[in-house]
Amino acid sequence: MPKTTHPANLRWFWTFALVSILATALAAAQTSQPTPTPPTDLKVKVKVVEVTKSGTTISVRPDKVQLHKKQDVVVWVTNGLSMKITFKPGNPPPGNPFTDLVCKGSFCAALTPPTAEGVFKYKVTVDGAVLDPNVEVIP
Repeated sequence: MPKTTHPANLRWFWTFALVSILATALAAAQTSQPTPTPPTDLKVKVKVVEVTKSGTTISVRPDKVQLHKKQDVVVWVTNGLSMKITFKPGNPPPGNPFTDLVCKGSFCAALTPPTAEGVFKYKVTVDGAVLDPNVEVIP
């Protein structure tokens, strides 16, 4: 008498085979990806400019910010409620060395290092008070 194979047993076999193949593939995918390692030293330095408002006058510390070309970024912070930075016409090309200058409330940041050299004059306005400091980009 020939031996018959029950279809329910065959279904369990293929389910087990499929789950085993998927588990093996998943384990191989997880172990084959390299683990990223953080850089040991960052070449970009952040310069902080403090804009202090007292009464109707404001002061900037440091008066002149010196940045290294393609290495430094600058952040302006103030104790006032709102701040705006505008680079003046007549600066050396490109006129504004920071293409991504963003001001929100009491914080302004340029997080792309400048590529042009020179002394750039700008106007900082905090709650209506104005001051005209400089940014110097050096090689």
